[in-house]
Amino acid sequence: MPARLIFILAVILSIGAIAKMAVQLFGFFENNAEILNASTEVNEIVRVIYIDYVISGRGLNSLPKDLFSDYLRKRIKIDDSMRDPAKDPWLMSYRITVRPGDRYEIRSAGPDLEFNTNDDIIATGG
Repeated sequence: MPARLIFILAVILSIGAIAKMAVQLFGFFENNAEILNASTEVNEIVRVIYIDYVISGRGLNSLPKDLFSDYLRKRIKIDDSMRDPAKDPWLMSYRITVRPGDRYEIRSAGPDLEFNTNDDIIATGG
């Protein structure tokens, strides 16, 4: 009887360990999908800004930073139609930094939800 009880406990513990690994693995793949989505989106934002402001000759100074989210909502289409196009997959607003010479950077805060850290997702244009 004790050997059978030990066997049953070992099986239960094994199933628990496998379930825990499955949850961690799912989180890994889910996070990578969000990173891929954000990367695709920041590159699309760079492309649209380049067309609307750089090629057209309007210049980035005519892009009002306080209306950047509104601009993204009008110009960017994302697959997940329920999510605001001005926000990354973690629901943080995309940021633009304009540099001299019509250079610019689009940034997502990334999975840690903090800007200017190692996991930020960045695309540059200009």
